[in-house]
Amino acid sequence: MNRINKKQVNRTFLCIMSLAFMITVSGQTKTMSKFYFQAGGGGGTHESGSYDLGIQAIFKNKWSATLSYQELSMTPKNQPADYHGEAGYVFFIPYSYEVDAKMNLLSLTAGRYFKLGRKTWATTEAGLSYVSGEKISFQHSQVTSTNVIIAASTSSNYSTTKENKSGVGFMMKTDVNWAFCSFMGLGAGFFANVNSIQSPLGFHVKLLVGNMGREKKRK
Repeated sequence: MNRINKKQVNRTFLCIMSLAFMITVSGQTKTMSKFYFQAGGGGGTHESGSYDLGIQAIFKNKWSATLSYQELSMTPKNQPADYHGEAGYVFFIPYSYEVDAKMNLLSLTAGRYFKLGRKTWATTEAGLSYVSGEKISFQHSQVTSTNVIIAASTSSNYSTTKENKSGVGFMMKTDVNWAFCSFMGLGAGFFANVNSIQSPLGFHVKLLVGNMGREKKRK
């Protein structure tokens, strides 16, 4: 299965699980104090960039549960210290290319909810992830250069091969959220995933849409 098909499978599975999750919690409205969709992006170790989608529910103002999907692009953990990527220019416009490792995380986590104020709260969660990603191998190669007046390039000093891997990871995350209206809010937090392919540590900023469960002002 190629990378695109894997992403399609992961996203389809997330949609199915999200629907099942919403159907399940819809029957628990008396115990569910908040329920919202979240989308965001961030960065982290290994010069990573990421974006994530998910749904989170707060139960009895004590417990939280989240189903999330995350895509990351990172510098491979085994990249040689003397590695440099291909570089050059086309029509006098410079470009560069360095290899990166892609990773997808489909996670189910649960934990505690902490009320910080009438509009703010925090969650700390842990759980399991289905991890699919690329393992990069580096082999020394001879550097070559080409020049045709309007274009030039210098090759990388390493050739690379990519191998798709999958497994189970352990996800930990903590977030602080603020509801600026009854149906929308903002959040920020940190996450860490421990797995056998490459273990990222990072932060994200997210937008929340749904039932924020804000308390009314006391008169």
